[in-house]
Amino acid sequence: MQIRVIVADDHPVVLAGVQAVLERSPDTDIKVVGEARNGEELIELLKRCPCDVIITDFTMPGGRYGDGLQLISKLSSLYPNVPVILQTMVNNVGLLRDAVKGGALGLADKRSPMTELVQAVRTVAAKKAFISASLRERFEESELVKPTESGVELSPKELEVFRLYVGGLTVTKIAEKLNRSVKTVSTQKRQAMQKLGLEHDREMVIYAREHGFLE
Repeated sequence: MQIRVIVADDHPVVLAGVQAVLERSPDTDIKVVGEARNGEELIELLKRCPCDVIITDFTMPGGRYGDGLQLISKLSSLYPNVPVILQTMVNNVGLLRDAVKGGALGLADKRSPMTELVQAVRTVAAKKAFISASLRERFEESELVKPTESGVELSPKELEVFRLYVGGLTVTKIAEKLNRSVKTVSTQKRQAMQKLGLEHDREMVIYAREHGFLE
């Protein structure tokens, strides 16, 4: 029985690569029946093109349906019986957990060999959860860190720096605005990232957007 797949990603090279891997694997039972470049294209495509599995990126700018957790929730609401694989560079455990809670049945790491997607598609098509080995390690590592009873809390100064940084100011500009040294602001930014489990500046922006720090 053929597994029909729709792939959503804003990078044409990724779309081509995913299709090539899925359709050229030995004894393939997978067919890419549609491609989209943002959330709006994906929703519109699903209205006219039925499929068995959706593969979507986390961050895809543009489109009235948004991306990230908002898009995953929308897909889960409109197509509850179609399993979703989130294929992403995001490795923040908090965001990935939220994605699973929102309806993603599969989590595929873009840094892993793309051939892993074949297993991911077959697994979620059978209504079973799939998580890349690299992302499973992130989940396991996070379990070793016990959260405080009140949850993650940033100090007022850390929160101030966090908001200004994701709002577009550089560390130097923040230091000038708050009348602090660049070293102090850099330390507060780093401490905020550590508390939130973020490793890269891009993850800060994603976290801020998904948790209401940015409009």
